[in-house]
Amino acid sequence: MNTYPSNKFKTFAEIVGRIRNWPTAVGLRLYKKRKGLRLLEFKKGLTIILRGGTRDWDVVHELFFANSYEKAMKWLAALKDKEPTVIDLGGNIGLFSLKTSQTHPGAKITAFEPGPPNSRIFRMNLLANGGLDGRIFLREQAVAGTDGEAVWHFDIDNPGGSSLYGDNGGGEGVKVTILAFDRVVDEHPGDIALVKIDIEGAEYDLLEHTAPTTWNRIHAIAIELHGDPSGKKSPELFLEEMKKYGYRIEQESVCSYFLQRDHVE
Repeated sequence: MNTYPSNKFKTFAEIVGRIRNWPTAVGLRLYKKRKGLRLLEFKKGLTIILRGGTRDWDVVHELFFANSYEKAMKWLAALKDKEPTVIDLGGNIGLFSLKTSQTHPGAKITAFEPGPPNSRIFRMNLLANGGLDGRIFLREQAVAGTDGEAVWHFDIDNPGGSSLYGDNGGGEGVKVTILAFDRVVDEHPGDIALVKIDIEGAEYDLLEHTAPTTWNRIHAIAIELHGDPSGKKSPELFLEEMKKYGYRIEQESVCSYFLQRDHVE
């Protein structure tokens, strides 16, 4: 997860301007260790459920205040395709999928989130935002390079940083099913407009085992790069390999990037 510099007064003004029940959001900032579910009502229509006492608020800040996927969202909004296909790898509590559904009202989104503590909140967020049946589909599986099983480790303080690689957060370990990215793409007919990849290091395994023909079907990628758990590749080498598949690369923030081919009508 990225870390963004914050201006407390600017953040406060933005919270008041964008969130109807803004005192709840301010409480999340002031009482960061206070546990429990919170509900935020955004004035532009979204309702978001998140966990107090965790870094869920940081994810809200990234997506809705720091605009961490701004290039990807502008690209998606400009598409003339009436029902573009979007795949969300590392769905967490559903915020990227929800924002995508707002950005392009016809987008069909398949999200993958293997961890029960996160997928439960994801489903709550789907229920809290009516009218998304048939548009956002949540699958409680992990995605990497090959099919298999692994233990997913929950990070209690930073749920968005939970991963398949080591117990880094003191939470529960859960055996999860892993799907090969090739298979995931093959299950979707036609081309894929956008894939978001935020899978805490599994992106390197995904890159190693994904066929060139799969990348040929994907027009744009929003990716957050982490350290390679195997130590074999750097983020720079990852991006160099993606260039070989025809992607142009723009940096979004500290460790997130937008990759695209020619604009798709």
